[in-house]
Amino acid sequence: MSLPKYIINFDELEDELKKNLLQIVDNAMKDKYPQLNTGDIESLLSEIEDLLPDEKYKGLKNRIEQFIMYKYDGTQKVQAALLDIPAIISDYKKDFVFDKDVFLTGLHLNQTGWKKEDRYSIEIDKNRIIDNATTKEIGEHKYFNTYCKVNANIPISFILHNLSGNSRQAVIDLEYLEGKEITIDPAAPENPDIGDIPNDWDIAVRMQWEDNNDTDMDLHGFMGNMHVFFDNKSYNGFYLNWDYVEHMTNSNPEIISVKGHYDKTLEVYIHDFNGGPIKNPINLKIYEKRSYNVVLLKEYNIAVENSSSLGYGVCSIDLKTKKITDMFVRKDLFRE
Repeated sequence: MSLPKYIINFDELEDELKKNLLQIVDNAMKDKYPQLNTGDIESLLSEIEDLLPDEKYKGLKNRIEQFIMYKYDGTQKVQAALLDIPAIISDYKKDFVFDKDVFLTGLHLNQTGWKKEDRYSIEIDKNRIIDNATTKEIGEHKYFNTYCKVNANIPISFILHNLSGNSRQAVIDLEYLEGKEITIDPAAPENPDIGDIPNDWDIAVRMQWEDNNDTDMDLHGFMGNMHVFFDNKSYNGFYLNWDYVEHMTNSNPEIISVKGHYDKTLEVYIHDFNGGPIKNPINLKIYEKRSYNVVLLKEYNIAVENSSSLGYGVCSIDLKTKKITDMFVRKDLFRE
């Protein structure tokens, strides 16, 4: 079964968009590059990547490829849940977890005991795709304009914010297309560290914070227009290898690794995501992988406070010379 028509009508969109994109590419390359065969879009995109190797063009190529060419075949399904809400002001959450990749296409919500004060949210791996939406007295169905991909074993959390304190039952129908594979292996070493990084790497950044703490400290890396963090974990040669949301059940570090990109500079930030208290400084170590051994290049101990939502800029790393420059700036990490 193809992608449902109420999400995107590819029959009307694809031909015109493909024509316009090819015309833009052809005009930009005229008299500068060899003649391209525009009859085969897959071949064309590959040739564009070869001619424009800069990472920002690779990112554009990937977005074009996903938007125009992606034809998803999957089974349309609905996962239902019932929340029995007591007469207590609080948040009530239901997690949906799938053992294969899924593509969310819609949500239906109905409830008894409606009150105008109540709200609801949908959260995927700490990223809210619906944030404090108002509930409806007669129920509602939200159609997603395009699919929202969720990797296997990543919780999809429905959160009812019972601000009125009214008791009720809420029925949630989560609509999705079921994938045929798992694109991210959920298995990780029990206590992963630098020696467990699965990909080849030149530079690794390791962040550690105190044990027995439910604060969610996050590690962010920026290279040009690329940003790795909990909601976007990888580019070609640029990875957030592990992300953890607390240190009550584990004491694992978060690690970013980079292979290549010698013409770029890596900027490293840390962020107190949930505003939790941190008594001890955050430890951050930067390693270089050499032919004979792994070498510690520099170590930081950064004192953080939870009164601001801004991230802490720790340092920048020249990936060619391996020169490390202190930053010590504050930044909104989620602003484009």
